Amino acid sequence: MKGQGLAIIRLDLPGITRSKPLDKVGQRPLNQGEIFFEDVRIPKESMVFTPDMGIIEGNRETKISQVNGGMALVFAGLAKAAYDEAFSCASERIQDGVPINEHQNIKLKLFRRFNQVEAARAAARRMTLFNYGSLTPSGAHAVACKCLSTETAFQVASEAIQIHGGNGLTREYSVEKMFGDARTSMNADGVNESLMLGAFDWLK
Repeated sequence: MKGQGLAIIRLDLPGITRSKPLDKVGQRPLNQGEIFFEDVRIPKESMVFTPDMGIIEGNRETKISQVNGGMALVFAGLAKAAYDEAFSCASERIQDGVPINEHQNIKLKLFRRFNQVEAARAAARRMTLFNYGSLTPSGAHAVACKCLSTETAFQVASEAIQIHGGNGLTREYSVEKMFGDARTSMNADGVNESLMLGAFDWLK
């Protein structure tokens, strides 16, 4: 980040054009799209930090730990929400005259996902307690928890769709949105594989 600054600018300045918001598989309320700059001059008063201030350089590991730590918490929560939807559906959906959670294969599916969810929640909680109370937060633990939470959320949401049957594929049921949001999270704020490779050197 050395030599860079931060500006907040109006998007109607000469030379700025925008694409339509991306039609994403998940996190659809979070509008994202391309912004094009062609010979744009940024007014001096738009600068929040100038390169000579050195404010935004900071410690890369600290920044990664903050961003990925937040992602870990959010998607550990999404994993729990998807599990709750799956459990509720399995208690109400009738097959062969009984709720499907009376069938052994569904019991196994639910317990395995319960195990995953609780592991992700416990890891995210422990990482948060350490990182937000430490002057030297651990980027490796934040990345590990981000990857664990997002991948758990994706797997649990996918299982929730299976348990809902055909209904799970429709936007009428929340598990469809959870699945899309969870899938998007594995690419958001850093692709999981790239984050893991970058954080490897921080392992202790």
